[in-house]
Amino acid sequence: MASCHEMKEGQIWYCESCGVELKVVKPCKHGHKDADECGCHEEGETCGFTCCGQDLKLKQ
Repeated sequence: MASCHEMKEGQIWYCESCGVELKVVKPCKHGHKDADECGCHEEGETCGFTCCGQDLKLKQ
């Protein structure tokens, strides 16, 4: 699953199903921390981005 920790400024993430594309303009303010120390989610959960029920993919 594409998480805020993976998403870096300037990257484009897309949905294989519908083709929507998201460009990272500003990275997660907790991106420098380990995912376990993120603070963006409750304990035991993960941050993630999906579309059409699928994980977003990084456009190369």
